[in-house]
Amino acid sequence: MGLFKKLKDLLEANISDLISKAEDPEKMLNLYVERATEELKQFNIQVNRAVADQLLLRQKAEASQKEIESWTNQAKVAITQNRDDLARIALERKRTAENNLVEYQTQLTDQEKAVEDLRGNYRLLEEKLNKVKAERDQLVIRQRRAAAMKQANEAVQEIASGSALSDFDRMRDKVARSEAEAQATRVSVESSLEDEFSKLNKSADVMAVDDELARLKAELGKGKE
Repeated sequence: MGLFKKLKDLLEANISDLISKAEDPEKMLNLYVERATEELKQFNIQVNRAVADQLLLRQKAEASQKEIESWTNQAKVAITQNRDDLARIALERKRTAENNLVEYQTQLTDQEKAVEDLRGNYRLLEEKLNKVKAERDQLVIRQRRAAAMKQANEAVQEIASGSALSDFDRMRDKVARSEAEAQATRVSVESSLEDEFSKLNKSADVMAVDDELARLKAELGKGKE
């Protein structure tokens, strides 16, 4: 089960190391889980074959037991008919069946133990695989979060480096200059209007003074003769 060891090492790895060593950690994790699933499937086939062999040994043991009983009965029949020669042959074959039975029973005992061990190992690996799948899902979430944080930090770092902020500051200064220019233009226009109105007021004052002077001269008879 070398693949399960790889999965164990992978799940125990630091997420930063995982990201640095793998181009696509999520894809790798899914691939390892798929391979482990296939390996467990093949292991299950071995368990099923072991169970089939166990059943076959049991059948052979049962067949040998029946064969022993059959040859025993035939030996008895031969003896009752005074056919010791046939009885001897039957007993020899019975002996062979007995030896076969002992061998099958020994193999069956070993096979039953092997099947028990295989089934236990299969359950253990199945539990580990289920745990690996759960941890795979958690690790994928961690990897995605780490990638998102890295991307965000790089964006913040780029902004903090001044390239984006300097452009922003330049635009802010440009707007401020435009506002200042507009204000200066407005002040200039207002000053020109004030000058014009001032001139008009001065002309009116001069005319009023001239009129007043002419009126006074008329009253005093100082007008032009």
